Amino acid sequence: MGGLVGRSAAWVLAVVLVAGLVVTEPPGAVQAQDAELCDPSGARPFADVAADDYAAEYILCMRVLSLTRGNSSGGYGPDDTLNRGQMASFIVRLWRDILGGECPTGDTPFTDVPSTGTHAANIACLYNLGITKGVSDTEFAPRNPVKASQVSRFFLRIYERHGGTCPDRASELDEAVECLESLHVIPTAGEGRSGRAVIRSQMAVYMIGLWHNLEYGPPPVPPLLGTPTEVLGAGLALALLSQITVAPEWITGYSRSLFDHWKDLDGDGCDTRREVLIRDSRIDPAMDSGRTCWVASGLWYSHYDGIWLTDPSELHIDHLVPLAEAWASGAHLWNPDRREQFANDEYALVAVTAGSNRSKGARDPAEWMPAGDAGYCPYAAAWVAVKARYDLTMDRTEYDFLADVLDGTCATTTVSLDTPILAFPVLAIPELPAVGPTTTTTSAQGRPPDPGDSKNCSDFSTHRDAQEWFDHYFPNYGDVARLDRDGDGVACESLPRG
Repeated sequence: MGGLVGRSAAWVLAVVLVAGLVVTEPPGAVQAQDAELCDPSGARPFADVAADDYAAEYILCMRVLSLTRGNSSGGYGPDDTLNRGQMASFIVRLWRDILGGECPTGDTPFTDVPSTGTHAANIACLYNLGITKGVSDTEFAPRNPVKASQVSRFFLRIYERHGGTCPDRASELDEAVECLESLHVIPTAGEGRSGRAVIRSQMAVYMIGLWHNLEYGPPPVPPLLGTPTEVLGAGLALALLSQITVAPEWITGYSRSLFDHWKDLDGDGCDTRREVLIRDSRIDPAMDSGRTCWVASGLWYSHYDGIWLTDPSELHIDHLVPLAEAWASGAHLWNPDRREQFANDEYALVAVTAGSNRSKGARDPAEWMPAGDAGYCPYAAAWVAVKARYDLTMDRTEYDFLADVLDGTCATTTVSLDTPILAFPVLAIPELPAVGPTTTTTSAQGRPPDPGDSKNCSDFSTHRDAQEWFDHYFPNYGDVARLDRDGDGVACESLPRG
């Protein structure tokens, strides 16, 4: 289908008028064109989109039409969550660059959209077109994930602004999903009503479906999304941040006693605090044989201030997201069992110096960050992972600060949703004197010595050998040798199975 973009205005108007007649019929009356979506001649697919992937043809058309240039790594990021600012830019490119629409001049009342921001001009275009009024009188929330139901409303407004007509229904969303489903822009009314965040491959389906309608008539029935790829295992912290809801904090009712912490949840005689001390010691900690699970000495690194310690009494076990912050961010709605789980989650706890923990207090990253460079980015990533792990919200200042950090200084920082503490690197053990007494102590039972970053995949002949090594050390030290690059729990996947 060559020369698709440059058809005459008369043809476009004719199609719009026909489309306006079609949608007055019940959904399903549309006769789709039996043809390819666009002319892909000479277009190079994105490296991260295989030909048989969901929405692959639509994503390629996005490139053909110059609706996207992809991301900074040269891919499209099909599973990345879309935010409201990015949605605005996609829609305006279609409206202005492809359909030839005008963007009225004028300011916006949105205080959360800097005038020099990446999406500022496009958000202003939609505001002055009457397509959006923002999430409040003064906020557009450009970094918030955009939901499918929101996209449906935006697309209905653009479609009607361009001259299309849809039958009136009881609500704008009812009108949008019925109309867009009948035009083959969305695959089902259920997807169009969804409150789930939209991913970039989904947006390509919607964009090309709307474009095809306005230029040529209804396209083939779009593919079903199925289950969107969620941010599990390891991934960029910035992508995980985009899943988090921004909301005001709940500022009343907090008491530390509401979180039953330092419990022995697994019944092994060690409470959570001592479990973390044992886990975080870089050598086998010396245990006082006269007391139950009492750590006498070890070797710890405090990521908050870059200090090595051997005396556990100088350490605090810090909740990465403080209990008071968790309460203000959603834990006030939890039952006691859920609060106890959070307070004793070893994957969200870290051993640090008492001084650094007191300095932090209950402040969020916009108010306090680790002093040392080595802990700065890992802390930001781990904070995001804990918030996402427990579906906690962020206030606007907190979210914007982390978005700037993770899109700038810490842009390559990865994190695990399952084990937030693994954001912190495992450092080489320094040369230090022998630690602790040797006559009245015993080693932590069953804990292997820390192997450090001592192995590469090339050191193993088969995947099985690598997996056995990984499984032996992972429960105590995480992926200390970085054998599991994608965070799925499978080590050295490129090796022969053996």
